[in-house]
Amino acid sequence: MRVRLILESGGHTLSKVVELPRVPAIGSTIRVDRERRVVLLKTDAGRSEVDVYLCEDADDLLMQITPEVHLAFVELMKRDGWDVEDEEELRVWLTQRINRQNEDEPVELN
Repeated sequence: MRVRLILESGGHTLSKVVELPRVPAIGSTIRVDRERRVVLLKTDAGRSEVDVYLCEDADDLLMQITPEVHLAFVELMKRDGWDVEDEEELRVWLTQRINRQNEDEPVELN
């Protein structure tokens, strides 16, 4: 069965079309980059694919906090065949965050 895996991460959507033996049930876990829980299924009569929405976890949130790690995660997912929504915009934004971190002066404590 052809399904589109969808992970909404940090305001951006990563998706990948894969073949699975069957459509997973809501609440079940599937192994993609790591085990992830299925939170929503959507079918579209115009397409033969089922959209399988995956749950973000604490590791995803941790990656979003550190822009260097977030950028590395995006690159890893791209190499694994995932499509990244608004990829160029995301890369520019993350690069700006990284550069801004490098420019920040340390805060003096009283």
